[in-house]
Amino acid sequence: MKRFAALFLCLFIFIAVSGMPNTALGQADKEKVTVATITFSLNNLPLYVAQEKGFFAKENLFVELVLLGASTRSIPALVGGSVHISASSAMTTIRAMEKGAALKIVGGLVNGPTYDLISLPKYKSIKDLKGTTIGVTGLVTSDTILLKEMLKAHGMEYPRDYGMLAIGGGFERWIALQSGNISSGILNPPYTFAAEDGGFNNLGATVKYVPDFTQTVLNVRTGWAGEKRATLVKFMKAVLRAESWIYGQREDTVRIIAKKLKFSDKHSDTSWRYFTENRIIPKDGEVNLKGMDKVTQLLVEDGTLKPPPPRSDKYIDESYLEEAKRLLQ
Repeated sequence: MKRFAALFLCLFIFIAVSGMPNTALGQADKEKVTVATITFSLNNLPLYVAQEKGFFAKENLFVELVLLGASTRSIPALVGGSVHISASSAMTTIRAMEKGAALKIVGGLVNGPTYDLISLPKYKSIKDLKGTTIGVTGLVTSDTILLKEMLKAHGMEYPRDYGMLAIGGGFERWIALQSGNISSGILNPPYTFAAEDGGFNNLGATVKYVPDFTQTVLNVRTGWAGEKRATLVKFMKAVLRAESWIYGQREDTVRIIAKKLKFSDKHSDTSWRYFTENRIIPKDGEVNLKGMDKVTQLLVEDGTLKPPPPRSDKYIDESYLEEAKRLLQ
């Protein structure tokens, strides 16, 4: 009986393993790295490309992207050790560091503002939004700060003149806008292009009001980065390969955008041009230091930092990125 049970168990394991996808079997041999992301959007394009083209696998890494909806969720997850790396807003990262979190920014991901303010068709101007509710990722996230700067230029202050509803990522805000639950929402490509085609109004781009702004960065816990330096360097090598691919392989990148975000080829191609022509995605993995200066200035204005703002390199450690570049030469 025991021999029969052992034979049955071996057969069960063989069938189970045989039925597993090859990718699952291959993952067992790779080092797992968990990355917190905010939205299912083009902000993570280098990460999507690195997965799709096997650049992480080439470094013997299995990279899992988890969607947390806001930087105010991803940074606590990073601090608490639930994830190894966070792709989140520079502002939220600096706020956490100023409160004592042992974090460092190790690379750039989105080096400029990408958000436009999109409204329901009946709202023709920004001033028409007075007394309405606008959809944002979170109440203290970078897109909200950009929105406030934009509306302030039109004499509108929060919460005196408008309300905000924290909804989550771009997809969630786009759905809320289509359902009419909000008057407008802060959206980025390709949702902005789909909204315009659908008859919604584009009331303006945040880049017009805040031209230099570092939006999304790659962050790590200093303890983990020190222990896993080789792993982090391999991760950065894959990201660098992905950024090079994005700029050099338009058609294939457009295919990946369409596949991942389920958008049309037209919107995917327009998104590629928007992100590359405006150098939103870094070519070399680096953080936009001029944009970081703007981030710290805004944090002084909201009381997070005391004037004068500190140098950006207080928050950044580019040694992992520099080592990755050397190894790729």
